[in-house]
Amino acid sequence: MTQLTFALQSFEDPLSAAMGHTMEYEQLTLQASAMHEITLQCVLPDDAHENDIISLSATYPSARDAQYFTEKTLINADLERGYVYLTLSKITQSHCLVMQLMLHGLNATLKNSLQFDMQVTAFEAGYKKQQQLKSQVKPHGVKKYFRNMSSSLFSFF
Repeated sequence: MTQLTFALQSFEDPLSAAMGHTMEYEQLTLQASAMHEITLQCVLPDDAHENDIISLSATYPSARDAQYFTEKTLINADLERGYVYLTLSKITQSHCLVMQLMLHGLNATLKNSLQFDMQVTAFEAGYKKQQQLKSQVKPHGVKKYFRNMSSSLFSFF
């Protein structure tokens, strides 16, 4: 289990500041489970309140949209426990991702954020999306074509 926290090192102490600088560039390495999931334990900061939203997103470095995303609205039990579990599901392939952990308060105000690099290793061949059965319904274009043709034929009579 990997634990994430918003808590920063104290920058008043030079040794602590140096540790914070090296931690910023460390890369987290995680292995997806047999269910193609990665679960992270996120320690809540002191300023977390009930109904705040904590979210975790994973994005390819060259992409704009998150490849994986999860969020949870905090309840009183989460605050009393001091942490929540966030799970990224359907891990399709092994890749280096940029992770963002965010805590949003009232009116979507950003209260805390944390960004880091993460190397994800997919389980075996990765998650495969289920094949959806194609329905036997004709496309709308074909229906419209026949409807127009039939109305044209009837207009001659």
